[in-house]
Amino acid sequence: MSTPTIESLAAAVMSTAKGMRGRTLFIGWNEDGLPVASNRLEQLAPRPREALAAYRSAGLGVRKVPFTELVPVNYVMTGPAIDFADTGGRIAEDHVRYVFADGAGERREIPLSELGVLRGITLARHPWQAMVSRPSELAVSAVPLFTIFTTIPGAAATTGLAVLFEPTLRDSSNEPAFRSFVRNTIGRLLVLDESQPEEQRRGYLEVAGRVAGVPPRGGLYDTLLSMRRIGFVEFDDDWLHGLRRRRQRMKGGFIRALKAMGMVEIDDLVLAELTDPRPSYDVDQLETAKLVDMAEEMYKVARAVLT
Repeated sequence: MSTPTIESLAAAVMSTAKGMRGRTLFIGWNEDGLPVASNRLEQLAPRPREALAAYRSAGLGVRKVPFTELVPVNYVMTGPAIDFADTGGRIAEDHVRYVFADGAGERREIPLSELGVLRGITLARHPWQAMVSRPSELAVSAVPLFTIFTTIPGAAATTGLAVLFEPTLRDSSNEPAFRSFVRNTIGRLLVLDESQPEEQRRGYLEVAGRVAGVPPRGGLYDTLLSMRRIGFVEFDDDWLHGLRRRRQRMKGGFIRALKAMGMVEIDDLVLAELTDPRPSYDVDQLETAKLVDMAEEMYKVARAVLT
């Protein structure tokens, strides 16, 4: 079965894998907007070939990936974080679930490891720059297109996942969708890290405060609001306000109240930690570059703990 023609190019990357070293891998979308990957130049339609030639003539750097083949997917949404239990004194690496659309248009849920996805975000800092043809204008700026390359849990090390982010409009940047992916990933990991006993935390909250330059906002009331904003929990304002009023009468604060209501399951060790207000950080207002900076610092502290 032949690979569909790439009608719109998202990136061209160079493989460093054995047997493919120096070969170019192309990823983009076919005429139906479905993700496509190929290592054959002839699979590029005339327009993406022109874009490739323009990028190369500009002398821009080519990203390198350690894969022989890529599985292209379109990003759809971020699911929950998965907290794996630590065993034998070893801290387990957690995952974040995502929903992607594959080359057949089918939705797939794929969990990505925290180190893998944070590293992928970090390496996406320098996007592909797509040439935009607008004959009516004398000069136009190239459009940045972000793509994340990472490993797939359970797959061969030579097979990589290429996460594409669809532009909202034709010939526009896909930065809004990429930023949403990064923001939601960071949000999930911040919430998960805050829920851990102190000795098992990666230090993500400290990174958030340092990189964002945002002073801590006190208490679990604000944390719950942040959790709702990133889609981690759902509740209405009346419930939250009622809980806040009852807080003074409930020994142990928010989490103890939630546990008593059967809304969360949490052991007493973690409960003792969470009943004291700790800082939370709002990452919603950060620019894309700052979010990527935060992901890079989170990757560094997680790598020190997990490897």
